[in-house]
Amino acid sequence: MVSQEQRENAFLWTLDALKNGDIAVPIIARDFTPEDWAFIFEGLPKVLRFELWQTLTEDKKSPILAAMRDDSREQLLSLLSSEHLEDVARSSSAEHLVEILDALPNKIAKGLIKKLNSEESGLVEEALNYDDSQVGRYINHDLYTVHKSANVGDLLAELKDELLPAYTDSILVVDDANHYLGQVDINALFNNDPTLNLVQIAEFSDRVLSTDLDLYDAAEAVKSSGRSMLPVIAKDGRLVGRFTIKDAIDVFQEYYEAQVSHMGRVSDEDLFAPVITSARRRAVWLGINLITAFAASVVIGVFDAVVAQVVALAVLMPIVASMGGITGSQTLTLTIRGLATGQLAKSNLRALGNKEVLVAFFNGLLWAAVVAVITSFWFDNNWLSAIIGFSIVLNMIIAALAGIAIPVFLDKIGIDPALAGSVILTTVTDVVGFFVFLGSASLLLI
Repeated sequence: MVSQEQRENAFLWTLDALKNGDIAVPIIARDFTPEDWAFIFEGLPKVLRFELWQTLTEDKKSPILAAMRDDSREQLLSLLSSEHLEDVARSSSAEHLVEILDALPNKIAKGLIKKLNSEESGLVEEALNYDDSQVGRYINHDLYTVHKSANVGDLLAELKDELLPAYTDSILVVDDANHYLGQVDINALFNNDPTLNLVQIAEFSDRVLSTDLDLYDAAEAVKSSGRSMLPVIAKDGRLVGRFTIKDAIDVFQEYYEAQVSHMGRVSDEDLFAPVITSARRRAVWLGINLITAFAASVVIGVFDAVVAQVVALAVLMPIVASMGGITGSQTLTLTIRGLATGQLAKSNLRALGNKEVLVAFFNGLLWAAVVAVITSFWFDNNWLSAIIGFSIVLNMIIAALAGIAIPVFLDKIGIDPALAGSVILTTVTDVVGFFVFLGSASLLLI
């Protein structure tokens, strides 16, 4: 079992080795699970991800891709050739392949399905009939079943030579048509007469999952069942797979990470997502924030008689501060998540800083242009338009840098950045925004 500390240390060793041109991976990585490998890949910049990927054996690649977050998986898949994708698909289980296909264009996905054997392609196509929020799409097909005609003695003899799938605490009983008839707790096998038929001791409770059940509800059902797995049943009663406690934990983790990420309006964004992708996703929220900023400016403009000499400055000040604030909070959230998972360290801090500055710069140019045009029509003053455009770009870049520097510094001195980071960030963006805007105005307008 690899501990979190060992996982983080191996990540740092791997990162340093790749940066130095040495593709050797620490010995401890031999015991890594797909989740451990996914953790390492998600903490690496784009180029280093591909270098490490090339060192892996084919049997590791599909489970690692399935374990990665959506953005990270899409980014890595975009680097692979069609031939490489075919190799990955052939070595994938049905449930892993469904995860991978979700990140590919439909044309490529359909081509990969056609190259599978009939059994695998059938399982994949059946899974794709369900929505990505339903259990049927992510069924675990790795399960152990036994025919209803078997007795306790037959099963015990068979189990001596069988390696049961992980998270198996019961044997599922089926008929000739693979209809689910119940489950037998493994411990119960040792307390019953070997001549007893399994159907006689099988339990058929209401703790089964339908294929169209919501993923989160399925995870809750497994958690409350006290079992390590629950069977998944189709509408016609056929046993189509199972949903394990590990699957449930993955759902909960993804759900709660999404809640935290949405607080910073960065969704499930990869730590090193491409600049254009990050900029496009965040631009929407920046646009929404801009609307609220203009609303505040209109309210201030109602009192223009009181501040007649500087009415334009008073009206536009909140926009500069607000755009910096939302930019900083997006970077702050991403940085805090990286620190919390151990994927952000001194070795890759500069790479993240460069990426975030570029994202802030491109979004700054976009929204500064919008604000400048509106300001020009509103106040008929080109100098004022130029000043606010410049102030927005500069404040957003500084906010991005502060969004990384503040949580890293707080973490270093032992203060929780999730609690104090946003307060300090707001102060920085307000002070910098007002200073740059009013300072430039005082030099050029007054």
